[in-house]
Amino acid sequence: MAGNLKAFGAEIESQPGALLRFSKSNFPKANRGSIFVGAGDSYSAAMAGFYASNGSCIAVDPYHLASSPRIATGADVFLISVSGRTASNLAAAKRVRRLAKRTIAITSDEGSRLAGLVDDVVRLPIRCLPRTPGLLSYSLSLLAVLSIAGQSRECDFEGAFRSACKDEGNVRWGVGTTYFLGNSLAYPVAMYAAAKTYEFLGVKAHPQLLEEFSHLELFSVVPSDVVNVFSAFDPSRTSGRLAKALAHDGCETHLVPDVEGSETKRLFHAVFVSQLSVLRRARESRLSEPSFLTTAGRLAVSDAMIY
Repeated sequence: MAGNLKAFGAEIESQPGALLRFSKSNFPKANRGSIFVGAGDSYSAAMAGFYASNGSCIAVDPYHLASSPRIATGADVFLISVSGRTASNLAAAKRVRRLAKRTIAITSDEGSRLAGLVDDVVRLPIRCLPRTPGLLSYSLSLLAVLSIAGQSRECDFEGAFRSACKDEGNVRWGVGTTYFLGNSLAYPVAMYAAAKTYEFLGVKAHPQLLEEFSHLELFSVVPSDVVNVFSAFDPSRTSGRLAKALAHDGCETHLVPDVEGSETKRLFHAVFVSQLSVLRRARESRLSEPSFLTTAGRLAVSDAMIY
């Protein structure tokens, strides 16, 4: 996979420039009560929309929206799907188009089936390739959602990436379960870091909110587990106190530092750390390709369920 890993590394490194260019685009604005919809990586981006809007927008899974379309009555609905092909998004778009105030697809393919079911399209400047882990495509989706949700696009993307290159070594993986913890906007990044762990490494990972971890998973942590804690978006500094307490109790714990700058810079620093660290681990593990590509049976199940 040396060639593939090199290509993934090049894709990660290309993001600051691509994001800066995309940040100059015109984006629609989400009204209060708008709904961000996505599955997988796109659900993480949708959750970022909830936090970036200070709760004025909500995030839902497309299956839930298709099952309960009336929650979209009179609302703007933003459906996030890089490919524009996922069946649950198509079903949701069909079910809400006569109920929603407007429907907008965030997708790379203006000719996709999803694009044909909505009122408008926010096009992601990337070509969607099948069965590739979401790296640049996720970052572009995330930036689109943040912009639509009203968060400032002011961001030193290059600075965020340089800091991430220094900080990515703070993320580690366990033989058992690897936990990713984060508060507010760092929680969607924790979800994304777990997703990349599944895809690249094929090992157990779990994301959680800082507060909820102390109520739930904390009591199941064993010596073979590792806990990674994102310290951004944590005004009460719970992350540092939790990491210190866990380490004192014998749990292997790593704290990913925050950086100075805009909220957007701090968020993308955490995203870049997640991407760079999982790529580093894949190289250390001498994987020939991302783990999910080696599970033909599981891929077939995934394709059958998603498309």
